[in-house]
Amino acid sequence: MGGTPSRHPRRSRLQDREDAMDEDAMWSAVTRRERDGDGRFVYAVRTTGVYCRPSCPSRRAKRENVSFHPDAATAQAAGFRPCKRCHPDAPSSTLT
Repeated sequence: MGGTPSRHPRRSRLQDREDAMDEDAMWSAVTRRERDGDGRFVYAVRTTGVYCRPSCPSRRAKRENVSFHPDAATAQAAGFRPCKRCHPDAPSSTLT
């Protein structure tokens, strides 16, 4: 009848983007607070209900509580609210 459902639906959406990173690379960017990840994805923490930029200086969550989303709109649609510290729903600032 239908095709085989994807085993990782969230991951498939991320992989559709040209600049997508795999989850290990995204987690690495979060743990190192890399600004290069800002604008490429956001991460959400199930225990707090908050999503952040990879460079957010907030306390690091446990990996098992983290999910990754391609953008703020997707994280909000999944029921998360933006971090009040890093404002991931605001445009990224660019330094020149």
